[in-house]
Amino acid sequence: MAEADPKVLEAIAFFEQMLQTMPLDRTSLEFLSVAYEQTGQDQKRRECLVRLADCLLAERDYENAQIIAARLSAYRDDAQARAAAERVAEAIQGQVLGEIPVYERQVAGGLSEGSEAQQGELGRDAALEVHAVSRSASAAEMDLVWYWIEHGLLPKDVGMDVLHTLTERPVTDAPVLISAFALLDEMHPELTDGLLEAMQRVAEVPALPLELFELQPQALQALPSHYIHVKGVLPFALMANELLCAVLNPLNAALRAETVRTAGRPCHFFLAHPRVWQQAARNVP
Repeated sequence: MAEADPKVLEAIAFFEQMLQTMPLDRTSLEFLSVAYEQTGQDQKRRECLVRLADCLLAERDYENAQIIAARLSAYRDDAQARAAAERVAEAIQGQVLGEIPVYERQVAGGLSEGSEAQQGELGRDAALEVHAVSRSASAAEMDLVWYWIEHGLLPKDVGMDVLHTLTERPVTDAPVLISAFALLDEMHPELTDGLLEAMQRVAEVPALPLELFELQPQALQALPSHYIHVKGVLPFALMANELLCAVLNPLNAALRAETVRTAGRPCHFFLAHPRVWQQAARNVP
């Protein structure tokens, strides 16, 4: 094994333990596939990629399954790796019809408007979208907790408690907030203010007294409701064509970029206290 940061090895041990109880936990498999590569554990990486490919197929995430299949191509001489890549290819070939927009599939299948089958199809698509947003949010929030621990912003034992709680919360069809900051506030409210001050300083994102603002309906419509509720991004006001958003993870640059793309307009971000954020978000349909 290559020389590795003890913190990376500790994280590997944590996620390996997670897989003992949840063998197809996507977050654990994604982390370990990268960590094994960084630490030179090639055989474990191959085994992890095979399991991750099957996990992604089970979730019907064919786009990311293709990426994993491409990584498996490096193991051409391994029968399991080849078989996993072939399963991905076969699954994608069988999804040609599934890539047609929902309304076109309904017409092709002869579904009448408002039928039970149609409503079921729409419901499944909505649930899959919530699951996809929840998975990406969960991975980002776990990264945030590790940042807190590694930079001394949070005691290690507290951070590990938050991590365990994050990983144990199941993904549901209904949008549920996935926020390490909100969890910390529930578990250790005495640490919230100090962490809020530290995060705004590190991220250079100003804290905002959200309770002083009245949510503008036009601003709320700039982002999908499930995106707001799951990822902790609350659009509360519009200034000309620019959107003001209250967030719970100011260190997630990818989330900010994604929000700009999703809203289709310039966005300005502010850090909010988790309790105040959640109270305000209750007004979002």
